[in-house]
Amino acid sequence: MTMAARIVRMASNIDRYAFQICGVCIFMIMVVGAADVVLGNTIGYRPPGTVDVSQSLFVMSIFLALPHVVLRQEHIKVDLFINVLPVSVQRLCEWSATLISCADYAAMAYAMWDLFAASWEVKEQSLSIFTFPIYPVKFAATVGLFVAALICLCRFFMLALRKV
Repeated sequence: MTMAARIVRMASNIDRYAFQICGVCIFMIMVVGAADVVLGNTIGYRPPGTVDVSQSLFVMSIFLALPHVVLRQEHIKVDLFINVLPVSVQRLCEWSATLISCADYAAMAYAMWDLFAASWEVKEQSLSIFTFPIYPVKFAATVGLFVAALICLCRFFMLALRKV
């Protein structure tokens, strides 16, 4: 088994747990949203912080689902003309798209790590009546972006070695 295949397997394991956390986040968004609507319409009471909690859980679910999408190559592709190109050009397009994706995810992970570190230093809290820490959301986003970049990098090397 090649080193790239081992890294992809490790990323797949991380992805599995991240995707489960993503599912829990989406379930919690549904519970918080339902509680907000039901309580607001029945007794006129809207729990504080429901919008902030839902937004934070939504961000976590998006970034934790990203490695799953990248690993399975289920992201949006515009392939109007790719099928009429020669195979060598198709392969070059796939290499370049994978490398550009890797660079983008890595740059975003680097920037998100800085945001997480700054948030961690000041123990950043939400600015609503119901306060909760923001830095775990930024850490989850960092992990999701880093794993997505790692998957793209391994995929690029596997494409270069024609293992995919």
